[in-house]
Amino acid sequence: MIGLPSLDEFERKLAEDPETHRVSDYVYNFIQETVAESRNIYFDKIELEKLKMEISQLKYTNSVLLQRLGTYCRSNYASFPDEILLAIFRNALPPSWLLDGARSMLPYPQDISSVDLRMKLSILAVCKSWNRAGTELLYERVILRRITQLPVFARALEGREGLGALVKHVGIDCFVPRGYSKLHERETKQILGLCPNLSHVGFSPPFWIPGLACPLPTSSSIISLEYSPRIPYSTILPSLVLLSQTLESLTFTVPAAYEDHPLLNFPRLEYLCLTITSTSVASEWLAPNLRRLWLSGFPRISFTASEKLLRTYGPTITSLQMRGFCQEWLDLCPLLEHISVAGSLSSWTHPRVRFIDIFTCQDSPFPTLELSLDNFPALLECRILDPSMNIAPDIRQKTYGGAGGRVADFLEFTDPTSVNGGAFIRNDISDDYVPDSDDSDGGSDGSEYVLDSDEDDEGSDASDSDDAASCITVSEDGGYLEDEFYMQEYWEVGRDEALAIFDRTRDS
Repeated sequence: MIGLPSLDEFERKLAEDPETHRVSDYVYNFIQETVAESRNIYFDKIELEKLKMEISQLKYTNSVLLQRLGTYCRSNYASFPDEILLAIFRNALPPSWLLDGARSMLPYPQDISSVDLRMKLSILAVCKSWNRAGTELLYERVILRRITQLPVFARALEGREGLGALVKHVGIDCFVPRGYSKLHERETKQILGLCPNLSHVGFSPPFWIPGLACPLPTSSSIISLEYSPRIPYSTILPSLVLLSQTLESLTFTVPAAYEDHPLLNFPRLEYLCLTITSTSVASEWLAPNLRRLWLSGFPRISFTASEKLLRTYGPTITSLQMRGFCQEWLDLCPLLEHISVAGSLSSWTHPRVRFIDIFTCQDSPFPTLELSLDNFPALLECRILDPSMNIAPDIRQKTYGGAGGRVADFLEFTDPTSVNGGAFIRNDISDDYVPDSDDSDGGSDGSEYVLDSDEDDEGSDASDSDDAASCITVSEDGGYLEDEFYMQEYWEVGRDEALAIFDRTRDS
């Protein structure tokens, strides 16, 4: 009887035959790989089913969102014409009287100009229709506070057709350091030439270089001029002669006696802001339609010149702003309805004054103001303003039924919790403040210039300005730099170099 070999014998024979051993290893490995691949296929199938279910849910969610997007405010708000959007946005932005009174040189978070800029850039980033309206808001009022912003703004106007037509208000308030005078003159002329619809031009640098050319605005559309006390009257006079027939608003410093001091006629002038120095000699210019007069002193007011101006313009003005009054001056203004003053009015009287602004540094609550209706029988409203404000807010036109026996309204503009309160007062004046990097001009619709912003030059120009200010002297009568500081120009910066400086300081 032939018996089958035992298992041990079979394994021994397999071990003795190498070929048989290799075949067994191959079969074993194949089985292991097949089992592993089958396991992977099984798990992939489960994952595929999960992905299919997730895709189905996402498609459903996407279809729901598309339906909502197609009906969400599309027929109402997104299709508003630019005129309506502009009216809404202008009421949401800081008022013009706050911006006109802001002369900040550093980007503090509470600075009203920085707040205005951030709001405008936010409007630009919403959608295309808002971007169009936001671009007009951004460029209609341009304040240049750094010398390197001049070529940047000029380049933006040159590179984008129609952008210059949006500019209505230009203020060139930058300090001109050594080597930048030709750049200042050239780029200013270029900017004024590229803005055909300009209505306001201002030159208010913190310092002025004697002999520095100041390009004169010549456009017939200009109805408002502003020159700071730093600019000599001899530089201003040609533009006054040229635009006297069209000006409606004028700000400058009353000069001392000049040989060429022509008698000018301003038939359309309604607002006149004059800085009066101790040497000012008032000229009796003709301004038959003048309604608002603002007199300030630099460094101290000349009472002789002030009285002469009030005798000349007092019979027609309805609004007067001065730091100091006397009863005789009030009597020279029979039509006066609005006065702004620093101090008490208890001893004065006027029969037609309806609105009074008092600038005071006293903290709330304010002491009782000694304003009697016997002294001001027509009084309707009295406002308490912070002395740091340069310009009082406009009086809102209301329909009053007469003062009668009621108590006048007293309003204060120093409450930091109010809408505009505290906006013009910086709460953070620490030296270690670092501006937020998110406040740069990266989101300005591709434009190369950002309106009224010091963030572009943060960390660089501030130190340069301090260094320049440390080696100059300021005269009492005009703040001009000493001639020795600019005796000879050895180097003049070009546009490309100025643009490169701007880019480096912006990116730093």
